[in-house]
Amino acid sequence: MIRLALDMLRADRAKFFAMILAVALSVFLMQNQAAILSSIMTMTGSQIRDVPAAGLWVMEPDTECFDQAKPVRDTALYRVRGTDGVDWAVPLLKVDAFARSENGKLTLAVILGVDDSSLVGLPPRVILGDAAAIRERDTCLIDPGGYSLLFPKEPYVLGKRIRIADTFLRIVGISDASPPFTGFPIIHATRSTAIPLNRGEGRNQTFILGQLKAGADAAAVCTSIESTTGLKARTAAQFTADSQNFYASQGVPMLFYIVIGIGLVVGAAITGQTFLMFVKENERHLSLMKVVGVTTPQMAGMLFCQAGLVVALGSCFGTGLASLTTSLSRTQPFLRGIYIPTYVAVATCAALAVVTAAAVLLALRNVQKLEPASVFRG
Repeated sequence: MIRLALDMLRADRAKFFAMILAVALSVFLMQNQAAILSSIMTMTGSQIRDVPAAGLWVMEPDTECFDQAKPVRDTALYRVRGTDGVDWAVPLLKVDAFARSENGKLTLAVILGVDDSSLVGLPPRVILGDAAAIRERDTCLIDPGGYSLLFPKEPYVLGKRIRIADTFLRIVGISDASPPFTGFPIIHATRSTAIPLNRGEGRNQTFILGQLKAGADAAAVCTSIESTTGLKARTAAQFTADSQNFYASQGVPMLFYIVIGIGLVVGAAITGQTFLMFVKENERHLSLMKVVGVTTPQMAGMLFCQAGLVVALGSCFGTGLASLTTSLSRTQPFLRGIYIPTYVAVATCAALAVVTAAAVLLALRNVQKLEPASVFRG
């Protein structure tokens, strides 16, 4: 019966290919938009995940995400270090300032001033150069996206200078910093280099990074820090979730949800309608099968086999097209963080499979109403 079902599909290749195309385009649209949304929301916590050594982040109480943070009092560092359960704590300064390259390119950049001695706050990996070289005066690391923005179409070359305020910073390395949500260059320097760039602000630390002692309870330590300092203490995972929730509340995901929903509706409508037309045009053959003794469960198996083949082929083509466009996007430095999560690929294909199954059940109801004698009429 399965072979007969496949022969029926091959006999009407136009509708067969139309259903595959509808599924493929629907899967592509949903996966493409879902991948962009997932990647963007992941980028909201990029700079937090770039500091795996810090399991504890301390900040001003009204700080909602990494990109919008107020500096904390300089004396707060010592109070955090003196809290029970804290193994170590170091400052991190975040400065937003305009950076200009030697060829005149101007852009807003994020300068992160890390602790001079421990260098906690740097990304785990450097693509080119030596991270320890930033201990030299007026030197920095820059991420690939920032380098391509300030020095477009130029190969990575160390020693180039960028001007921030009245200070020239020499690039001594290309960091493998995760793509930021804002799309601005990420520049890492020591805190002593970054402080003079922090003009108009008397406080010289934006976050306090720390780590818990072995066996310490994270919730208890955070509560103790908050009661002692009046600041907000979050684990790295909690702060990442806070950043994602902040941007999710701004309405950006709603636009992607609408496009994903449109993709599902369009794909389901075209696939379902074409499949129903396919069954309608084959009513005479299905009636003949009833005459020769084919049972309703056997017909249901045939229809589900046909629908399963269509969904499988369409999902493969759609996923392949989405993967191709994602790979092409990743060639751009600021889009290198875009990817298709496994759960997105599985969920989109499963959603379309469920809708197609509903169309099969609707078609099966029409098949059950067929009269075997209709094959001899007309």
